[in-house]
Amino acid sequence: MQNISSRDFSWVRRVHTLGPQGTNCERAARSWSSRRSLDVPVALHRSMEQAADEVARRDCEVMLSVVAYPDLHSIIYTHVRTMRLLDIFIMDTDEMVMAVPPGRDAEPQVCATHPAPQALLPDRIERRFVASTALAAQECASGKAEGCITTLAAADRHGLRVLHRYGPVPMGFTVHGPAARDTLSPAATCCRAYL
Repeated sequence: MQNISSRDFSWVRRVHTLGPQGTNCERAARSWSSRRSLDVPVALHRSMEQAADEVARRDCEVMLSVVAYPDLHSIIYTHVRTMRLLDIFIMDTDEMVMAVPPGRDAEPQVCATHPAPQALLPDRIERRFVASTALAAQECASGKAEGCITTLAAADRHGLRVLHRYGPVPMGFTVHGPAARDTLSPAATCCRAYL
């Protein structure tokens, strides 16, 4: 068994994860980078599949995913020859909420939600799936949905009114990167593109 917590990540030049701005994945990517003493940009993507495709072509970049991502298993097996699980950690999500546009008091009949937290919605509410909880807040704010399941930060950013608070959720996050990094020593030469 490998001790991945002591692994050296000084070779990482960028972290790819799920966007848009304000997702739990972005928050986790920034936290992971900070805890690893990495001053690197975080690239936000419309899907984890898109993030994985980017990382699979690079030798000094990683993908951070939430374990609750519905198709994480497919991403792993699609890139089994080029990417490996390099790190895993637990972190609380931002507080999860059901939110509605300002001025709305009634419970929504249709809510925008990422598939992962959809169980927070009562069965009577119709689900309209979007790519992230941050995007759910955008859809609600723009009038494309009557309500949403999102983070408190995203609800605040878009001026939404919180109807229900579910609190933060302890969540697992994974970091995947180049398969070659699984065998390289910390002193190995890194990233011809960044030299």
